[in-house]
Amino acid sequence: MTITELAKEAGVSIATVSRFLNNGPVKEETRKKLEALVLKQNFVPSKISKEIINGQGKSIAVLTHSFSNLYTAEFSEAVVNLCGERKMTCYTGCCSGVESEYNYLLDFVSRKINGVILHEPKDGEAQLKLYERIAGRMPLVWIHSIPIDIEVNSISVNQEKGMKLAMEYLMELGHKKIAYVTGQKGYSYTLKQTIWQEELTKTGYPPAPGDLITVERTDFIDGIKTTKEAVSAYLAAGNRPTAIFCANDIMAMGTINALTEAGLRVPDDVSIMSHDNTVLADSMNLTCVDMKIKSVAIAAMDLLDYAMNGTDKTPRHITITPELVIRDSCRKLN
Repeated sequence: MTITELAKEAGVSIATVSRFLNNGPVKEETRKKLEALVLKQNFVPSKISKEIINGQGKSIAVLTHSFSNLYTAEFSEAVVNLCGERKMTCYTGCCSGVESEYNYLLDFVSRKINGVILHEPKDGEAQLKLYERIAGRMPLVWIHSIPIDIEVNSISVNQEKGMKLAMEYLMELGHKKIAYVTGQKGYSYTLKQTIWQEELTKTGYPPAPGDLITVERTDFIDGIKTTKEAVSAYLAAGNRPTAIFCANDIMAMGTINALTEAGLRVPDDVSIMSHDNTVLADSMNLTCVDMKIKSVAIAAMDLLDYAMNGTDKTPRHITITPELVIRDSCRKLN
C-alpha cells in the first residue's frame, strides 16, 4: 500500500498522511483512523523500507542484569524512550551471568547492531578483555563501576561524593550509631562501605562490626524479603542504631518492613536513608542519594551517538554528579 492509497482509503489528503507519518499535527479523530489502517494493512512507509534494506536505520541494544531492580528498569526505560525520540530502534537484554552476557554480545555483533550500552557489566579480567574486543567491533558504552584501565567509552556517577554527602548529612543531624545495609559484593557496595567506615571513624565513632548488615540478592525484588530477614536478626540481637543507610531502595523497603515489624517508627525511632532514588524511594518518602538515572541515560545515548557517528575513536569518560534528595525519613536528634 502506498501513501496515496492510504490517504484515499482514509478519506484524507496525502499531506495529512505525511504529517501523521512524521508525527506532525493531525486531528485526533484522523490520527486514530490512520493508526487503525496502518495496523490493518501492515503499512511500512517506503522511506523506512529503504532504510531497513540499506541499513540506514540505527538500532542499539541495552544489556543489563535485572529488570526487577527498579534502578536498572528505570534506566532501560529511559534509554528506550530516548531512542524513540531519536528515531532509533532499541533492543533490551537481561543477562543472568557471564556466559549469558557473552552470548548476548556475540549475538549483537552478528546482527550488526549499531551500538551497545552495558549497564553494570561483570568486571572480571576475562570480561574486561571481551569488552575491549567488542568495542573494537562496534560502539560500546559502559555504565557505572568503571575499571580505570579499560579502553571503553563509559559513564559513571561519582558515588564517593554521593556517599560522603549522605554521611555528612546524617552526622549533622547528630547520628553516631549508623548501621549500613549492603549487598554481598560489588564495586559500589565496597566503595560505600569504605566511606561509611571512614566518615564515622573520623568523628570518633567507628562502627561496630555488627553494624554492617550484609544481604543476599539485593539487585532483585526478592531482596526486600532477604533484607527484612537480615535487619530483623540484627534488631533481635539487641542492636538499636539511630540511623540506617541502605545501599539501594530495595534494601530500604526491606529495612522499613523489619523496623515496622519490630514496632519501631521511621523517623521517630530510627532514621532511614537510601541510595539510587528510584520511584520506590519517592513512594516511601525516603531521603536519598539521587543517582540521576535520566541524566545517565541521556549521557549514555549522547556518548553512544558520538561513538557511532564520530571519526575520533578515542574512548571518552563522563562523570555525573549525584545529589542528596531530602525527604521525611531522617530526623535531627536532640
